[in-house]
Amino acid sequence: MNIQPEYNYNSIAMHGKWWKKLQDKVIQKAVDVAPMHTAKDSAKKIDQRNNFDNWVSKPHTNRGVLGVTALVTQPAIDYYNHRVDKETREVARNRTVAKIVAGTAVGMFVVRGPIYTAVKNMTNIKGKSKFSKCLLPKKSLTEIAGNEKFLKNYRSALAMALALAAMCVTNFVLDAPLTILITNRLNQKGKEAKKDGKVSA
Repeated sequence: MNIQPEYNYNSIAMHGKWWKKLQDKVIQKAVDVAPMHTAKDSAKKIDQRNNFDNWVSKPHTNRGVLGVTALVTQPAIDYYNHRVDKETREVARNRTVAKIVAGTAVGMFVVRGPIYTAVKNMTNIKGKSKFSKCLLPKKSLTEIAGNEKFLKNYRSALAMALALAAMCVTNFVLDAPLTILITNRLNQKGKEAKKDGKVSA
């Protein structure tokens, strides 16, 4: 296995990037010294990996994973930004939480989920209705039926493209009002909690 182009290390006309050549040479030596290894997985592990791949590649599942990751990380970043006062940090955190919750909920349950289901129903090779094959690509059905990976990737890509087009509308119609509503509710809850704390103190 050769990971570097053929360099003439004795040539002085190599644009002066000697450290890059040295780095490539060291990496190549490490690869050459490393023993060859072939991984063997059981059929069960391969099935589990394929099932996980199918699950995570669906547009609505993908959006859910992104939403959960954002909810775990971004509000904390806003809240611990000590360049602003505490009240500003709390409002920023609430707005970030509201944006993530609204965007994830609308993206999963209003846009991507229904669109993926519709695309799946309209790319059903074995379907009997007149719409079951209307979104299939212009290939022979036998060619598509014999290539499940192609059909899975095609459905995901088509659903994602349609969802992106739909989100140009839902971002203004649903996401923005829902974000404002949740932000105001969280701010109100924070004020009530502070008030109760002062009264009890």
